[in-house]
Amino acid sequence: MYPKFFETLTYGNKYGAFIDEKKYPELSRQPTGEQRAACGRQIGIDLARKGNFDWLFMLDLDTEPDPDCIEKMLALDYPLVGGLHAARGNAWQSIGHNYTSRKTLERVWLRENDLKGNPIVDGISGGMLLVAKGIFCRVDYSGYLGPHTIPLRYTADDEFYEIKIFNSLKIRPKVASNCRSWHYSDDGRAYRLWGEVKQWREF
Repeated sequence: MYPKFFETLTYGNKYGAFIDEKKYPELSRQPTGEQRAACGRQIGIDLARKGNFDWLFMLDLDTEPDPDCIEKMLALDYPLVGGLHAARGNAWQSIGHNYTSRKTLERVWLRENDLKGNPIVDGISGGMLLVAKGIFCRVDYSGYLGPHTIPLRYTADDEFYEIKIFNSLKIRPKVASNCRSWHYSDDGRAYRLWGEVKQWREF
């Protein structure tokens, strides 16, 4: 799905890197899907550094963003921006959270009212994330060990990366509240906040 969706993005000055197992066999050697995602994002970071790009836009393979999502994110003039991304199979649950404490990292999931007005939050989906050069040249994905990286809880790779960014640079992600995406699921449907569902595959 990625190549088709990338071509629909209206931002003109872009370069796409399709990161898959054929080009990068190290992806297939990762023990979990989360570690595969982290490895792929690290490859993207390395390519962006070598290419001397100003921004890195991360887009998951199962994500169809608004065609003008990059323009919407850039308009916030902020170095780390995510869009609204529904949880897999749930068009009413956004992927994103705040922490009750930075020590315990106990999460409170973001609700619709929390996501109005381009708020700054503790965590947002890496499925559609814009990262400035000043961040991706200084912070990478190294050190992610899978869902149990933080003992006794599930930690996705994008949360791990955003924790590293905060610990290193004290930057938290901002949400582009007008930037949404379809999240394609194995159940044959795609989900989009708030409450939208469409069929994309017949069984």
